[in-house]
Amino acid sequence: MTTVIWIDWYSYHLSRFRALAEHDRLRGRVAGIELVGGCGVHSGLKFRDGDRLGLDIRSLAPMSDWSEVGQWQLARLLWRELTRLGPKTVFVPGYYTLPALAAAVWARLHGARSVLMSETTAFDSRRAGWRESLKRLLARALFDYGIVGGKPHSRYLAHLGFHKDRIARFYDVVDNAYYKRATDEARRSPAPYVHLNLPASYFLFVGRLSPEKNLTGLLREFAQYRSEGGQWSLVLVGDGPQRADLQEYAETLGVASFVRFEGLKSTQDTIPYYAFSGCFLLPSTREPWGLVVNEAMASSLPVIASTQCGCAEDLVNPGTTGFTFSPFQPGALAQRMLAMSTMPCEERLAMGRAAWEQVSAYSPQQWAEEVARIVEA
Repeated sequence: MTTVIWIDWYSYHLSRFRALAEHDRLRGRVAGIELVGGCGVHSGLKFRDGDRLGLDIRSLAPMSDWSEVGQWQLARLLWRELTRLGPKTVFVPGYYTLPALAAAVWARLHGARSVLMSETTAFDSRRAGWRESLKRLLARALFDYGIVGGKPHSRYLAHLGFHKDRIARFYDVVDNAYYKRATDEARRSPAPYVHLNLPASYFLFVGRLSPEKNLTGLLREFAQYRSEGGQWSLVLVGDGPQRADLQEYAETLGVASFVRFEGLKSTQDTIPYYAFSGCFLLPSTREPWGLVVNEAMASSLPVIASTQCGCAEDLVNPGTTGFTFSPFQPGALAQRMLAMSTMPCEERLAMGRAAWEQVSAYSPQQWAEEVARIVEA
């Protein structure tokens, strides 16, 4: 038995787990544990959706938020559930929460293989020498393998002492086929989405409206883009603590009439926004990976992503699938936006096709194959 643990399961968690459940060498041998069924680490925002029918997933606190239950209680519940299941391999979501550490310790004490699922890079936060030394000791003591999103994440695990043969990839994947199929269908039959009244041409952001996403910087760069002759609008899908401030800032910059705040949407409801966009933007100053980039590329969109996004090195080939930029360089994003919006339509569509081809290798099936390889090692 193999057990996979996540805090609160989003649609992409379900896609990954379904791929495990359907893998020919894992079928009938995987169980999922969801810690909470309410809001997870993002207080006030509930992302839990998707079809769980036929999947062996048990929720430890199905009606509770992460902040309500308490990590000690969740650690105890998780320990009890692992003891009941008795897995031979445990996939652990990071090492920064008490339940995650409890799962890794349980595996050690019960002779099970522990696998760290990590999205950490060397550049996603400031690093203190003593803390890095502690992490190295922790990683060596608690984990046998690691599975990560891409190249910068692999390098960071190697820095923590993982041997390269003990590091698997393709952790950060979404259901590419779903986004491809749904957005293609929306483009062929746009009539049901007329009520959204979307701009004729627009840049799209999907995500949490919070400081690390650098949305004040995005609005500032968008205002510069418009002042330099740019004609596209900006659509932001999501919610978060900065929403009111961002709306006020758009007014201050004089671009509010070209900026749309669409609020939090379900996976299904994001489809028309991806389908009719001209380009996707992710301007974050800190982003462990950025799964919305996967979603956009699976929707055949070119992307403009910050170099601080963990996915940029693996997914964004400048000039082929989109552009990258430094979020700390004023004017860099505005320049990329102008280049994208003034590009001939056929070239931009070719970028979108290249984006789809690039992200196709980052699939739930590839993740499942990596998991199977670890389990059988």
